[in-house]
Amino acid sequence: MSEFSDHYIKLLQHTSYDLSHHHDGLEFKYDFNHKTLAQLRESYNLNKVAGHSDELTQLFNVMNWLHEQVKHDNVPLPEQCNALHILELAQDKPVTMNCYALATVLLELLLSLGFYARRIRCRAYDAYDLDSHVVTAVFVHSLDKWIFLDPSWNTYVTDDHGTILGLEEFRHHLAKELPVRVNGNPEHTEWASFYLSYMSKNLFWFTSPQISTFDYDASQYNITTCYLLPEYFSPLELHGQSIEDNPNITWNPRGFWKAPVLRGICR
Repeated sequence: MSEFSDHYIKLLQHTSYDLSHHHDGLEFKYDFNHKTLAQLRESYNLNKVAGHSDELTQLFNVMNWLHEQVKHDNVPLPEQCNALHILELAQDKPVTMNCYALATVLLELLLSLGFYARRIRCRAYDAYDLDSHVVTAVFVHSLDKWIFLDPSWNTYVTDDHGTILGLEEFRHHLAKELPVRVNGNPEHTEWASFYLSYMSKNLFWFTSPQISTFDYDASQYNITTCYLLPEYFSPLELHGQSIEDNPNITWNPRGFWKAPVLRGICR
């Protein structure tokens, strides 16, 4: 509904970030050495799926391929939420997965191909809105920035010049009422209107696991969530915590979306 869309846009317009805020401890890591990633890549011939064109074409090819294998629906998570298990299920019969599972699969497919990728949960302002949306962010070296891919609907967004946008750019464009094209299509369709309205609700704040690895939820790593919050905003789930001193919380998008670094377990 247009009334709700206007409300969500106004929330984005009336929030800002603290660009002076820094947390040296906010460091994302990428585990390219997990032995199962090679198995995943070889089992589904992902090098052939991606092709040998430019980075964006490879990324679109992988997302398109996943969209053909598994469709989206609002269903419970599978018992094992990883790419090998979910793709194996899809070999026997048509299956559907929710946004969290699909973003996880795409994340692991991209990690297996050497892309720096993260699973991002896009959150709403309202603490009692239990709906959120999960997408996959990937760092594109040729653009020197993070973009996002939405495997639930095989979707990405661009500006009116066809430049693909990251989540922070997407948020900025909606807040400033700048043109946004769904899948680069300048046509204003009913689907595009729905998608932009739905995402305007879910771009208020973001969370991401600190480590990107295969089967993260069942991994040996401590599950650590990192937060990007608008200034003066404290989500209900963090109440009672000392968020000012939490090294995994930032009010500065530059820290949350900084380029990956080549150290630690990073490649």
